[in-house]
Amino acid sequence: MKRIVIVGGGSAGVMFTNRMRREFPEDELELTVIERSDKHYFQPAFTLMAFGLDEGEDVVKSTKDLFYEGVNLIADSATRVNPENNTITTTKHGTLSYDHLVIATGAKLNFTKPAGMKEGLNKGENVFTFYTMNGALKLRDAFGQLKGGTIVSMSSEATIKWPSGPINFILMAENRMRMLGVRDKYKFVLSTPMPSVSPEQSYQESLNSILDSKGIEVVNNFAPEEVDYEKGSVKSYGGEKVNFDLLSIIPPNEGEKVIRESDKLGDAAGWVNCDKYHLLSKQYSNIYAIGDAISGAVKTMTTARVQAKVLTCRMKALLIGKEPTAKCKPDVLFPVRARSKSVFAENNYDALKPLYWTLMLRGLL
Repeated sequence: MKRIVIVGGGSAGVMFTNRMRREFPEDELELTVIERSDKHYFQPAFTLMAFGLDEGEDVVKSTKDLFYEGVNLIADSATRVNPENNTITTTKHGTLSYDHLVIATGAKLNFTKPAGMKEGLNKGENVFTFYTMNGALKLRDAFGQLKGGTIVSMSSEATIKWPSGPINFILMAENRMRMLGVRDKYKFVLSTPMPSVSPEQSYQESLNSILDSKGIEVVNNFAPEEVDYEKGSVKSYGGEKVNFDLLSIIPPNEGEKVIRESDKLGDAAGWVNCDKYHLLSKQYSNIYAIGDAISGAVKTMTTARVQAKVLTCRMKALLIGKEPTAKCKPDVLFPVRARSKSVFAENNYDALKPLYWTLMLRGLL
């Protein structure tokens, strides 16, 4: 009987594991998931929570309840992959062997930079992030106290999960103040470390048109070096400054330490080096990656769902002795929300939440 070990029980890991469990019975395939967290969050709701549009119902569920019966869930952390003998070392459960290994370790937030950001977030007065549930709730409370000023939406680095998150936030913030009839009391700024706010040139004109029509200032090529929450300013590596009364910042994203600690598995940032079309490691023939853990791939839930389906098809073919033919498309779009307008793909988050829990994670969509 073949054994597949999945490292990570986030969206990508759950979707792939449940799809494989539906394809093969327990007596034909052993599925083991290594996941340290006992909670699973529906992260798209965090933005809505920041604006009081989601009360937090069904945002958190128990990780163990997400999997089909017949999946061996190990509450632990992986510390090193040993490809030379097809084993993976864990913190509490020793060494596990595998025939195929799937890396689904996702992306985590690095709060150590830019300088001053962590202190500002801890102070919780004018620096916030909606990329955590607690941060989203703090933002919601801050909006209730705000009387005017400059609202800034900023990404620390170009590589983040949900790349359109900072754009969504500033559009929703502008819309909130417009609906409240206090738009004239605010200035809105969107900053990005990239040359443009959109990674796709084909959408750049439409997106710029939306931002311009709403009076949102865009600052390109702004890589933040230091956040001064006391003065309400952010300095870039180029010496520029952006002032704020409320700053929503996305901390740098990085991969897990286990990737960096494992020989030739990934890069210095902890992202897995793999062929993003076939999801196969560039170094090892029985190691795969899926979701946010992949270097160079768009990091969204939509991407993860497509990858889970593709990898299941490829793995199924391998296990029954056929040549895999399924592959991922080069680009997966991500949503940007704007009142009465949309760029890329528009998601209805009220409808998405039940679909996520009941269909997507169960491998039925």
